[in-house]
Amino acid sequence: MACSGYFPRPVDREVLELLEARRPGALLGVRRSGVSTTARRLANIAGVPHKDGVKCGEYAVVEVAVEEVKDAVRCGLFAAATGTLEEVLKAADGGVILMPPMSTSELVEFLASSGVSIDLEAADLLLYKTGGYPEDVCKALEAMNYPARVTRQMVKELDARPVWFIDAASRLGRGFLVASILATASEEELKALGGEAGFWMRREGGLYVLKAPWLQFYAVQYDPELAKSVLEEALKMVEDRRRAAYYMALLWRLGVRSHVERSMEYVDVLDAAPPQLALDLSLYFLETAPLAGRRDVEAKALNTLADLMPILTYSVRDVEYLTRRAAALVPQREAYLALYKIGMHLLTAGKFSEAEVVLSTLEDLLFKTQREEEWLMAKRVLNLLQAYKEGLLGRWKETKRLLEEEYVALKFTDLLGDRVRRNLGWAYVMLGDFRQAKLYLKGDRGYYGLALLLLTTKKLGRLRSLAKAAKEPIIAALAGVALGLDVRAEVEELDIRPELKEALKALADPDPAAALRRLAAVLSRTDPSDKSALYLYAVEAYLQKAASRADAEEVKKFFERLRGLVAEDTPGAAKFLKPSKRALAKAAVFFL
Repeated sequence: MACSGYFPRPVDREVLELLEARRPGALLGVRRSGVSTTARRLANIAGVPHKDGVKCGEYAVVEVAVEEVKDAVRCGLFAAATGTLEEVLKAADGGVILMPPMSTSELVEFLASSGVSIDLEAADLLLYKTGGYPEDVCKALEAMNYPARVTRQMVKELDARPVWFIDAASRLGRGFLVASILATASEEELKALGGEAGFWMRREGGLYVLKAPWLQFYAVQYDPELAKSVLEEALKMVEDRRRAAYYMALLWRLGVRSHVERSMEYVDVLDAAPPQLALDLSLYFLETAPLAGRRDVEAKALNTLADLMPILTYSVRDVEYLTRRAAALVPQREAYLALYKIGMHLLTAGKFSEAEVVLSTLEDLLFKTQREEEWLMAKRVLNLLQAYKEGLLGRWKETKRLLEEEYVALKFTDLLGDRVRRNLGWAYVMLGDFRQAKLYLKGDRGYYGLALLLLTTKKLGRLRSLAKAAKEPIIAALAGVALGLDVRAEVEELDIRPELKEALKALADPDPAAALRRLAAVLSRTDPSDKSALYLYAVEAYLQKAASRADAEEVKKFFERLRGLVAEDTPGAAKFLKPSKRALAKAAVFFL
């Protein structure tokens, strides 16, 4: 498969939002970083003209020299520019978006798009030697003749180097390198360690931070010996636990083994670490905790990785590895929680075959365990995952049976007891037994409790206020639709499936005829066998009646047939499939 020099990145979304809102801004990167390709593609998607040079007037994406960026932004344009690292960093102030090199997980995904896998120990080296941008990674793949799997030895033999960083480092010197290795530092730390707070850093509170955090990776790879000495000295000064933990992890990658025992006491930083730092530290702790004999640290690292799975790229082999590591830590409660989180993520993502790895592991634990409490905990996780899977397949009676079994067993172990009660309550909601559901969701002021209230209360205005106070925007928006309010802007912000978002916007639209036209386009792209299609058809039928485009009796018969389709699996939904805006707003909770 041919390698593409373009790869969708998180930065694309940031740029696209500005272009769609027709707001000024700038995308800057070093040469060969893909800035021009990205700018052209996103301009086309957003329907914005793409031009060369600054010309005030019509909003456009303009390709300019770095020194022209400020003029372009002052004209209300969106500028795209490339230059040396120094030029880019000097211009990287308010409103400027920097094009970063790929992260390790992005590199793995990018290579996979060309049918190539890579050994993890080779990934960092490939990122460094190529400079980390798609075009040069493609060039490296061509030089290696597109191997099925890239090994570290292949990368070592590769004739490549990160020119954009090496040239900058040779010109800017030790002060730049030390600052880049530290990434974040106080003025005192920089002075003591020989760093310089130049144009590559910005002041945030009492600290200096890199404008481009990814420079740390390249600085450490560029001069490992300098990195070791700087980080060792920094550890004697740094009081921030997150920075200290990360510096110890960096030193481990550089071959320094003397901080492993000490670093185990810093595992609590995972609780509040931003995603990328949490990922890096979790992998470090997963690797080093067994050496320190700290099963508790290993289990916490596994749980953090399980929490991060929605933003990671992984293979079946990775799932098998994590599952095996978690199973080896049984009977620690954290190990069971990790297995639960991994399984839940896989099922939610529709990766049923990968989820079977977790389910079969739990079944093995049931046969192997000798202690009753361990058997009960393994069974708890297995039944919760099986119940969730059955619910996803629309088999709510089986979901209820499995959860009732676990509810009875709560007196023996409270592991994930809140999930048992909540999920059992929700199973009763889906089956239409709201009175029984209240017994399990009583006092729940999160999504599930408020969703039940939406289905049962007549005081929708009060519910809307409660949902807003509880920061449950989905329930607040549905209550708004049920009240007949034009809450399309609220619905647009919801994190739900796009087709359901469009259906709810159509339902909230005060002009049913216009809403019908837009909904027809959505229906044309929706798989009729998808569960959400039933909801879209229901909204379409209601809008046809509201726009006087369908006979009321025909619409009534259509809804009767629709109720018949869902009554067997989800009788709760059938109660609300009526040609009524209020009823359909409530029915949405069964399809989200």
